[in-house]
Amino acid sequence: MIVMNRDQFLQLAIELIKNPGREGPALLLESQLQGHPSGRRTFLALGENGVLTARGDRIEWSCGSDTTTWKQDPWHALQQVRHSHPGWYGGYLGYDLKNFNENLKSQNRDLTGAPDLFFFRPRILLMHDQKTGRITRNLYEGSEFSSERCSADQICSELTDGENLEQVVRNAQAKTRFGDFQLSRLESVTTPDSYLRKIRQAQHLIREGEFYEINLSHPLTGEFYGDPVDLFLKMRSVGPVPFAAYLAQGDIHLCSASPERFLKREGNKVLSQPIKGTAARSGDPELDRANRIRLMADEKERAENLMIVDLVRHDLSRVCRPGTVQVPELFHVESFGTVHQLYSTITGITEEGKDSVEVLRACFPMGSMTGAPKVRVMQAIEELEDYKRGIYSGAVGYIQPDGDFDFNVVIRSAILCGDEVIYPTGGAITSDSDPEEELEETRVKARALTETISMAGTQ
Repeated sequence: MIVMNRDQFLQLAIELIKNPGREGPALLLESQLQGHPSGRRTFLALGENGVLTARGDRIEWSCGSDTTTWKQDPWHALQQVRHSHPGWYGGYLGYDLKNFNENLKSQNRDLTGAPDLFFFRPRILLMHDQKTGRITRNLYEGSEFSSERCSADQICSELTDGENLEQVVRNAQAKTRFGDFQLSRLESVTTPDSYLRKIRQAQHLIREGEFYEINLSHPLTGEFYGDPVDLFLKMRSVGPVPFAAYLAQGDIHLCSASPERFLKREGNKVLSQPIKGTAARSGDPELDRANRIRLMADEKERAENLMIVDLVRHDLSRVCRPGTVQVPELFHVESFGTVHQLYSTITGITEEGKDSVEVLRACFPMGSMTGAPKVRVMQAIEELEDYKRGIYSGAVGYIQPDGDFDFNVVIRSAILCGDEVIYPTGGAITSDSDPEEELEETRVKARALTETISMAGTQ
């Protein structure tokens, strides 16, 4: 059997996503770090055999020429559609689904117009095993779902008008000349002075006993011209990550360079890996090593991380068997292209018969993107921030027919709407945070995109 390596499969994905004849949504989920323990499969989903969207409680399900709309809790709608139309679903959970978990509202300005929830059942699904190089192709024929292992040349020939693997790779390489897009210099919707003022307001609320920690963000915006896939690839070259995602749905494109896993389920086992704690990378090896060591020992960063670990443990305990929620990894440092990050791992065993959508809902949104306690902090986020988060700090991933799933946290992500790009960035605020340092941390986190600008050129 002819197999593909990771880069060859990426080239095939590029060829198929950029195909002028492609119709419907596209989703690429890629673990970009060779040998990373958190991911060995890459998924490419194309076309649609059913699309579910939610805007508030207005639900729409489209399948073929039939479209049905109704009003319902979006979580219940996702659960209902999965049961009535079984299959593999890929898409995202927007942050503002929080409003259906608690008595919360989203009244700030919407910068993207994206649905609060978007999932589609693809017409074609390719799964690439990075270890073996084997490809599994899944196709929908009417309402039936079939799965088979295929050779690389067979896949290429059937999906690209008779081309073999060598031709596909050559054509895709010709389509990915870096610099084929233009991205203007990014400007924050929130001025630096305003963001500093919001941090101080948050610290006042902390001292008043309202909450312990809050994640405050602000969106950067700019103009984008070119193919969004090229931006995704450029971000990939600047800083490969284990939970990258590219999503195309109509005029909205998501280029996500996420280092963080929200939640994964395999059978009755669930796993969450929150990140809280950041240090900049350096081109000087000695300084870079010192930054890493400093992050590992930083009491403030460890305290922030521990607060979120406790929050995630609480969330998982709502859907897991008593006594099964564990913390096998605490305060581990992982290094990426532009930052070092402090993360922990929390696991649990779900209660018998617990539906996957229920599990996702109980833990959503990721505690690292809110703070603690969760509900009061989300109220404060709505009061202090000046935009609707939307896809940002939500989750992108998939749910398999058997209920297994894997979702990232939407951070370090560019959201493209027509010729506009929105790139939110934020950080955890505690009582002893230095506002100026927190502002600088958001700039460090934005390097996944700002360094892309410097490499591609600016307008």
